[in-house]
Amino acid sequence: MFPGVEAFARTATRLHPRPGTPSVSDSHVGGMLLWPRDEPWPACPGPHVVRTEIPVPPHLAALLMRPSAEVMMGLAERVPGFRGTMTTEAGTVILGTEVVSEPTASPLVAVAQLRAADVPDLRCPSGADVLQVLWCPNDHPADAPTGLPMLLKWRTASSVVDPLDVAPAPVVARDQDRLPRPCVLHPEQVTEYPWWQELPDELGRRIRDFDDTRGFGEDSYFSVSQAPGWKVGGCPSWEVSDPRPMDCPRCHRPMELLLTIDSTENRGGDAWLPVEESHLRTSHTDHTPTGVTVGRFARLRIFVCLICPDTPMRQSLQ
Repeated sequence: MFPGVEAFARTATRLHPRPGTPSVSDSHVGGMLLWPRDEPWPACPGPHVVRTEIPVPPHLAALLMRPSAEVMMGLAERVPGFRGTMTTEAGTVILGTEVVSEPTASPLVAVAQLRAADVPDLRCPSGADVLQVLWCPNDHPADAPTGLPMLLKWRTASSVVDPLDVAPAPVVARDQDRLPRPCVLHPEQVTEYPWWQELPDELGRRIRDFDDTRGFGEDSYFSVSQAPGWKVGGCPSWEVSDPRPMDCPRCHRPMELLLTIDSTENRGGDAWLPVEESHLRTSHTDHTPTGVTVGRFARLRIFVCLICPDTPMRQSLQ
């Protein structure tokens, strides 16, 4: 349909994480990493922003069922980080946030371990064959550096002869949506195509004009050109903003897309739904096997520069 677009094709490896019990030496999401016992586990010094829940006495809960503007303004003035109220069978609570400074740094959480032998599109720095991803599961104050505090650890699997048995738990952890469930992977290499604005002008405009004719639920370039879910490599999408340069802060060359951490394995269509899981198309929970949510049900893309010695990283949330 779009002659010339094939010249811009790139491969990506969909990870297809599914709940399981991965081995410490396997590629996986969540679970334990292949970590040397004598190597310190990384930690985040904080401070951290944690959610609070203030119980409301039963005789006052009725006032919050349909609160007036005056009541809501009063709560916003008195409750740090006021985010509203919530009522469950256990009762009514006022939701807020507070900044917590722990006496010790909080250990990072294992997000993923990927082996180059398992993931065709994983490019590693020279001498490495494993990528380990860790992050802090907590929010941070508004004046903190942007992006999730994250560590990319590149290592050689054969060099770990005495692995750690259990990772230290974080001192504080916000919601469960940044604590990945242990998942085994089922890597599948696919072909993707760039966002229309990253193609030559005439080709990109033809694609955009075609997509503008598509109705809700109909296949489009947008729906079939890039796979949803956790994946390595491929093409970044830019549906929230126009394409943004992701250049290395050291050498200023364009960085490459390393890993996409998605809040769902399916984004409202069947174009990329595995045939083996076609029976799950109506189940929301079946499309969130890792339990991870980033942003407001968004994608976190990690870009790296493999030319610079320290492998600089940048993040983009869409």
